[in-house]
Amino acid sequence: MNRFLIAILLSAGSLSLRAQVAERLQQLGMENIRTVTENGNTTIAFEDNVYRGTYRGIGKAIIAAMEGMSQGNLQMVVLENRIPQLCIALSERVVTEYKEKRMSIGEVYRQMEISHDTDEAMEILKGTHHTLNSSAGKVDIVVYPEVKLENSSFDRLYSYYVNLAPAVEMALWKGAELTAQVVLPIATNLNGQYKKIRPGVIALSQEFYFGKGFLGRVTAGNFTNNRMGGQAEITYRTANGRLELGAIAGGTVQSVLTDDEGWYVSRKLRMNAALKASVYEPRFNLQFEVQAARYLYGDYGVRGDCTRHFGEYAIGVYGMYTDGEINGGFHFAIPLPGKRWSRNRGVRVRQADYFALEYSMTTWGKYTNEKMGETYKIKPDENRSNRFFQPEYIRYFLIKEANKQITNF
Repeated sequence: MNRFLIAILLSAGSLSLRAQVAERLQQLGMENIRTVTENGNTTIAFEDNVYRGTYRGIGKAIIAAMEGMSQGNLQMVVLENRIPQLCIALSERVVTEYKEKRMSIGEVYRQMEISHDTDEAMEILKGTHHTLNSSAGKVDIVVYPEVKLENSSFDRLYSYYVNLAPAVEMALWKGAELTAQVVLPIATNLNGQYKKIRPGVIALSQEFYFGKGFLGRVTAGNFTNNRMGGQAEITYRTANGRLELGAIAGGTVQSVLTDDEGWYVSRKLRMNAALKASVYEPRFNLQFEVQAARYLYGDYGVRGDCTRHFGEYAIGVYGMYTDGEINGGFHFAIPLPGKRWSRNRGVRVRQADYFALEYSMTTWGKYTNEKMGETYKIKPDENRSNRFFQPEYIRYFLIKEANKQITNF
């Protein structure tokens, strides 16, 4: 009888602990929350669709989870579209010393374990099927700015366009997302489709996590650069995120709005493919990328990028060589106003988190006439700041934010 009573009390305590941690995360607006308590230790998964960037929401979730703890170790899995991205582990000692104000939050960030190795934690969470504050079916209407500036003709200094491109984005089942975008022209000195309201990215994407650091994604629909078709990609990343390898293969046809035929879709299939590698250097927050690719119009080439991460700002340069032609330029992604966008109802209207732009130095001659180095994007928000889940980057800027708060105080 006594053993039965003890078991009931322990079970009740476990349920209470899980509820406290989950409730605090839900109060922040975190979604897809799942919790398991074993032997007094808590494992929790959550997804941040509230805070701009990656590290800000993670920092707030760590604080909230520790404040909801009473004992045991804490293990947190960070999700993106319900696919595991990071695992953060905090010992009972760290949690206790923080709650007793014997350790600063900056020191917590220094001592926490953070990596892409989520397999063990996801195996623990496999036993629970209850999800708190699910993101499934919730809709975002996101307004993206589009700007292009190109010096590619002799009769004008620059060709340009400025558009607003609102997109409906909806999470479906695990790893699946639907995007439907329309492009609204604001100002341009170009003709044809650039002066028309036209479709943007209209796509269905399915992501997969295979374990052991392997992820995959398959996307079909209408993409940027007037392409329609499908693309498959696979990525491998080490636990510390310093090395990432990937491959992409796509097949698309032309999809363009014309004066004569309306929305014209060609029958000629064009194949593209690329092998990619990325190395992250944590001391200076530098990301080096190299890829060997077959581009849309049959040219083969290599491209190298170097990007510096300044918090949520990403600024970089690139160079490429394709079929005897050389090109280069720069790119950047900068955060737009609005660090937090609450999602209390089924539909949320917000602006994009970032404005991204890439400038090419070579915009004339053979390189332009033969459309060399051409590719496309499968999502409106693809840039080097968004969804950047590099573990050492996140730790570094969490510590920097914590130190800044102490200085301001």
